Amino acid sequence: TTQRPSTSSSRRPSTSPIKHPSISPNASPTISPRGSPSKAPSQLPTGSPSDGPSYRPTTSPIDKPTISPIKHPSAVPSKHPSTSPSKNPSANPSTVPTSKPTFSPTNTSLKPTCSADQEPFSLCLAINMSGSLCNSYTGDLCIGCPQIIASSDVQESFCRDVGVSWRSCCSNFAYVKELATLIVNSLGDLPVDKSFSVVQFASDARVVSGLSSTAQTLSTIRQLTYSGGLDNHADAIQTCEQSLSSSFNEKKMIMLITDGETGVPASVPEGATESAATFAKNK
Repeated sequence: TTQRPSTSSSRRPSTSPIKHPSISPNASPTISPRGSPSKAPSQLPTGSPSDGPSYRPTTSPIDKPTISPIKHPSAVPSKHPSTSPSKNPSANPSTVPTSKPTFSPTNTSLKPTCSADQEPFSLCLAINMSGSLCNSYTGDLCIGCPQIIASSDVQESFCRDVGVSWRSCCSNFAYVKELATLIVNSLGDLPVDKSFSVVQFASDARVVSGLSSTAQTLSTIRQLTYSGGLDNHADAIQTCEQSLSSSFNEKKMIMLITDGETGVPASVPEGATESAATFAKNK
């Protein structure tokens, strides 16, 4: 005989599912979600954003930017610059230099440079040995660099400094000799004919070394002995001008190395320094 299904529902569910699904879905959704998502997205967006990003990006960009920036920068730069600068500088310097100059020079050199057509020259160095170099503002002339007070302790001297050679007397005059040495050394490297003379001055001036080579001039500067006295710049310029008179070089120069103090001897008339400088310049 052939069995037919019952026309009314059973009071208890079957112990095993049926082999075929129902023809139409249930009228109401299930109370709890399924264990796995559906293969296709829903037609309507969810009411709140998901906890994580989608597996695939959208096919076109959104119309408005996100409310807050992303945590990591993009792999490539943006096509347009930002409206305000970034808070932190870039990790690497730019490949193009800045349009404004730097605060300090680059690749500085201790020695001067000159063009290939530099003219031969003769230079007279007038080196100051007045008391104002070593008297520690006491006004003493420091003649011969004595110890000003009656004491055997060199540290109590107003003229002589501790640790300075006997010839140099004080640190200031030692610095003057170092500067003169640096000048002659630097100019001595120039690839032109040159000669130097050395004049020492205080209350009066005298030629210590006539026009000589670089090596001879450096030796003369090392052997200079401090004298002390007043500042007779006029005599220094005139004595330098005389020492240069035997030079055949067209370019002749005078350089005074002095502390700028003007304790002029009474025998020197007012304006003598300016007159001597003008005469030497125009000769």
